[in-house]
Amino acid sequence: MTQFSRFVILLVISVLVPANGTEALESPGATSLREQPNIVVFFIDDLGYKDLGCYGSTFHETPIIDDLAKRSVRFTDFYSANPVCSPTRASLMTGKAPQRVGITQWLNQPNDLHLPLDEVTIGEAFSSGGYRTGYIGKWHLGDKDNQQPREQGFTWMRCVNRAGQPGSYFFPFKRNNDKNNANRIPYWDVPDLDDRKSGDYLTDGLTDHALSFISENRDHPFFLCFAHYAVHTPIQAPQELVDRYKSKADKISVTGSEYIVERNDSRTRPVQNNPTYAAMMDNLDTNVGRVLDRLQELSLTNNTIIVFTSDNGGLSTLAAKRGVGGPTSCVPLRAGKGWTYEGGIRIPTLICWPGKIKPAVSSTPGITMDLYPTLLELAGLDQRPEQHLDGHSLVSVLEGNPDNTLMNRFLAWTYPHEHGSGHTPSNAIRSGDWKLIQLTDDQTKTENRYELYNLRDDIGEKVNLSVQHYDKTHELAKLLSEWIESSTPTDSQD
Repeated sequence: MTQFSRFVILLVISVLVPANGTEALESPGATSLREQPNIVVFFIDDLGYKDLGCYGSTFHETPIIDDLAKRSVRFTDFYSANPVCSPTRASLMTGKAPQRVGITQWLNQPNDLHLPLDEVTIGEAFSSGGYRTGYIGKWHLGDKDNQQPREQGFTWMRCVNRAGQPGSYFFPFKRNNDKNNANRIPYWDVPDLDDRKSGDYLTDGLTDHALSFISENRDHPFFLCFAHYAVHTPIQAPQELVDRYKSKADKISVTGSEYIVERNDSRTRPVQNNPTYAAMMDNLDTNVGRVLDRLQELSLTNNTIIVFTSDNGGLSTLAAKRGVGGPTSCVPLRAGKGWTYEGGIRIPTLICWPGKIKPAVSSTPGITMDLYPTLLELAGLDQRPEQHLDGHSLVSVLEGNPDNTLMNRFLAWTYPHEHGSGHTPSNAIRSGDWKLIQLTDDQTKTENRYELYNLRDDIGEKVNLSVQHYDKTHELAKLLSEWIESSTPTDSQD
């Protein structure tokens, strides 16, 4: 029996067989609701696989997150459910592949698409389990009043705008014009920060609210989804930090081309050297530290599970007409946000619970949908297999003994859309070391429709082995097709 199983059994016994009514829960030595772990999920926007020092960045400075990684299970092969934001966010909330809930593209505003209200979100699951639930920041799963986090299980909500990015990272956190605001709805304006002043930075303001939520709920188990707008565009940061990284960038010598040519003549940034993006990362790191410090001040650290993850790969690739690459680089991974290559879907992910989860580095593949059942199990709450259909608990990985289901399963993606990164419709599947890309746009010739890579030998997906390994290509193509067909409802929203 695992330590987590023993924890759950003891919790259930203490709740179901009290000595004298509910008062017995508070008696010395008894397990009380308060002993259930708090949970803080840092959900970073557009954070690339190589953006943190603990994942190999030498330009960005993230000492606080790097230290958190040393106390966590750090996943080397964790994936977002989709290469863009809204679909992955839907998967975090539901434990389902994005196409199951009809969201396979980021939601432009205004938009009738939204996270279906009949889904039992992770917020609703924890709320019904006795948790105080809070949501801060980017939502991007519906822009109407009845489609916000407050209607999806998060009773406390702050700083949620109606779009996929802020108008500005500086006060008053709005766009300077109204050209895209035909309905007079402030999609890009970030609310709940009216007490700020000129020069105040958005990521700092969001964290102030997070600290308040934690302090207000210190005596009750809480679930906080802290969905940062950083490091999404607009790329803006405090000037003093930008200046420091400008000096650092001046010392970086870039050999070869200023960009890597990608399929469809898109361009990928080959090296991390953007001072403003690095300054955003630096500020993000500081604000993660502020949350960790507050937990420590309130003696909550040892009873709080921290999850740190991203919604998709880093923005490193752009269509040629849009420039010579995004603000970060995912190299040695191929491409970035908006692509089903590794740069678009492989993301940094950390899970920490001091004293309960032994720090380690895990190469077991995981995906966004897994977080829903994982956190339920860690908190001692009932699994909801009819809800998180595509997620599998990672508790066995956190214990150091991944079960056979995790080791033998495949992961798959469908992104049937064009994207400003230059991506044209594609699907992908990973099984073991093998990764198959299926190009589905009408312009792709039948004989060039598949790309097969061995990630163990070729993490950069440079050598297409689809011809040499025809049988493996056929096997994965069939598996991918069956997965898409079985997981896409006929009455999908889109």
